[in-house]
Amino acid sequence: MRSCSEKVLFLSWKKDNYIFADAENLRRVLIEWFYKHGRDFPWRDKSALDPYKVLVTEILLQKTKAETVGEMWHNFFKVFPTVKELAESTEDHVLEVIQCLGLAYRAKRLIKISRQIVEEFNSVVPSSFDKLLRLHGIGPYVASAVLCFAYGEPQPIVDVNVMRMMNRFKGFIDEKSIREYISKVIPRDHPREFNWALLDVAATICKPDKPNCFACPLDSTCPKINAQMSKWRIMRKNVRGDVKLSLQPYSVRKKTRAKPKY
Repeated sequence: MRSCSEKVLFLSWKKDNYIFADAENLRRVLIEWFYKHGRDFPWRDKSALDPYKVLVTEILLQKTKAETVGEMWHNFFKVFPTVKELAESTEDHVLEVIQCLGLAYRAKRLIKISRQIVEEFNSVVPSSFDKLLRLHGIGPYVASAVLCFAYGEPQPIVDVNVMRMMNRFKGFIDEKSIREYISKVIPRDHPREFNWALLDVAATICKPDKPNCFACPLDSTCPKINAQMSKWRIMRKNVRGDVKLSLQPYSVRKKTRAKPKY
């Protein structure tokens, strides 16, 4: 018979071995799906994966359909090809270029961030999570996206869609747990494709009201757990001298949502 310490080690080994097997399957299935069905956007081209373009793109994508951003993406970087040229521009000029997106506050934010990068980081977009969080209006999602898509780091990228997908797939209700899980399973050699697959499956298949489970590459292993959004906890940036992250309740819209039909 095993001693207590041996049982603990054995159970720990079983858990780690299960995570490893789970990770291998998840990586393979998602990356294979992405190469066949992933969405095609200009910012996913290899030539677009420089830190400045990734950072600006993520800001443009906030609360805006990706297809809408795609229509003006090339023109933006034709007008503002470098962070210095964006920093030297005016809020009115930026607003004129991005007016089709709405949310005028982004013009002011883009100017402020670009000038901060020029003044504090010698015109180089930071390559560390902590320094990215020091940029005006930049939270964990955009910081992680820059590190992954621009610098190739295996960073977890969690938006509200991935949050919903991981709640159904793993039962998680807080972003911290999701980030920890993804950090364990994300491949070191294809982090971009893995995250793009998660984002695409979550946005186009694992929808809020009518998820298309038959089209999901994870359908056969998904238990389809469903926790109310009111229980979700997402990460927010608090700046009080030092930058700190804390879990905050997710803001649920007053509109009552229909119960998902799987």
